[in-house]
Amino acid sequence: MLSSLRIAALAVTLTTGLAGTAARAEEMKLPQTAAEHQAMAKSYEEKVAAWHAEAAYHREMAATYKKAHPDAKSGAKNQWAAEMEKHCMNIVKDVEKAAGEADELARFHRLRSKELEGK
Repeated sequence: MLSSLRIAALAVTLTTGLAGTAARAEEMKLPQTAAEHQAMAKSYEEKVAAWHAEAAYHREMAATYKKAHPDAKSGAKNQWAAEMEKHCMNIVKDVEKAAGEADELARFHRLRSKELEGK
């Protein structure tokens, strides 16, 4: 089972590459202005959408696998289908948790942006 932290680290690695990760860490700075907080919020909102898409993909994969590998006519459960469904649903759980956390961060940055704008 992948933790949210491992999934997030994997996403960063896949999108920036290992060399890009080191360079990005050097460039990292905390948002100070309303515009910077808005940019962070947008980045987190994009992650939310990506995580929800990933969850949907794995839900569909679990259903497709189960349909392609039905239980025996005797009623015995297909062990592999059950294991694949569990595997996919663990991923769904992890990415949905990551999406929820990213959504909270996006809301925080939107609020902080408004705060800095005096709204």
